[in-house]
Amino acid sequence: MITKTALGKTLTAAGLLAFSTQSTATGSALVATGGITSFEGTAGGGITPWALIAGYGSSEEVQGTAALQMLNVGDYQLRTLGAAVGIYDRVELSVQRQDLKIGAGIVSNVFNLLTEGAVSNAPGTSIGQDILGLKVKLLGDAVFEQDSWLPQLSAGLQYKKNRDMNTDLPLVNGAVPIPGVGVPALLGATEDAGTDLYLSATKLWLGGAMGNNLLLNLTARMTKANTFGLLGFESATDDGYELEWEGSAVLLPSPSTAVGAEWRTQSDRLGGLAEEETVTDFFIAYFPDKHWSLTAAYVDLGSLPFESNAHGFYLSVTVNL
Repeated sequence: MITKTALGKTLTAAGLLAFSTQSTATGSALVATGGITSFEGTAGGGITPWALIAGYGSSEEVQGTAALQMLNVGDYQLRTLGAAVGIYDRVELSVQRQDLKIGAGIVSNVFNLLTEGAVSNAPGTSIGQDILGLKVKLLGDAVFEQDSWLPQLSAGLQYKKNRDMNTDLPLVNGAVPIPGVGVPALLGATEDAGTDLYLSATKLWLGGAMGNNLLLNLTARMTKANTFGLLGFESATDDGYELEWEGSAVLLPSPSTAVGAEWRTQSDRLGGLAEEETVTDFFIAYFPDKHWSLTAAYVDLGSLPFESNAHGFYLSVTVNL
């Protein structure tokens, strides 16, 4: 097994990554090894958790992160804000608030279709969701066990609470045609909360891609969520857990830069207007130092209600505390 001290000397000599064997204000782990913060609050990629624990803390340190994300996809705009804490490189706790704004044109089209033209004009709305996360490192070390093919393995859960399952949708004149029915319920969701369970395997190969560092991640998720929970949970015809797959491939051409791609399947239990497809993204992340990172990505969400080709740009800022 390669020790952290020995590996730190090797990396400094090779110029692959910055590393300190002494505790600092932001932790003593390798730069970029905490990944960024996903739009659901966990450490990893933009759309999927990794087995790595948030922050740059070692097995003797407690470190935290805070993050802000923005995604624009036509008439849909997602804003998220959250924080996470990594405890002794073993446990991660996270909290995230999401706010999805939906344009007036989308809401009007939904009403028009569902009422067969009786209602065709409605203002925009928003859907909020809160996420509480727990991740536990089970075995392995993605970075320091370079002499082993065994990845780092972590298990996690995310409790998600949709805040607008039953929020009234008023018309332009203020009338509420369907009281107590929000967008998720209108599209067929039957529950406003659910818990995702996932297992992530992550491995970093130092110099593994023509001298560049390479990270691969695979996540298996059991979920009842519709569109990540933003469209509620379960449906009248499907109230059980479904298995979804997620993955990341990341190349680190320099100590401060990471480029990669991700994918995430969805179970599509609602169908119709809320048909779900596989989500993909292509991103570049910049880590100037351990204090913060900036990520920009092109995201393809597949299909959203009245957006058959929903794609746009994602921006994320993570601060390490």
